Amino acid sequence: MINVRRRSMVSYIIKPLFIAFLLCSLFGIVWLRSNFISMEYVISELENKKADRLREAKMLMAEKASLMSMHRVEKTAARDLGLVFPDRTRVVYVTERVQGPQKVALVSPLGARP
Repeated sequence: MINVRRRSMVSYIIKPLFIAFLLCSLFGIVWLRSNFISMEYVISELENKKADRLREAKMLMAEKASLMSMHRVEKTAARDLGLVFPDRTRVVYVTERVQGPQKVALVSPLGARP
């Protein structure tokens, strides 16, 4: 007597579903890993762009500082506009008067006071 077991219908459905689940899981893991690596490449490119922009900003700040230096402004004013530093003896200091009531005299055109 040979004991032959019959397989149930459930075992015929579970094995292919389990194999399909394993294959989907494997492809899902590979897909996630490839997306993760591509995101790392994108982040690396963005970090390089950021470093380039920071370097460019530093260069522009240095160029601005050189263009705005007093030596360059003085040289440009003297060369292009003809401006020179004044002589100490020719400097006129203008003082501001204190605001307040002031005396006003009414003088007629003939010189007599009304």
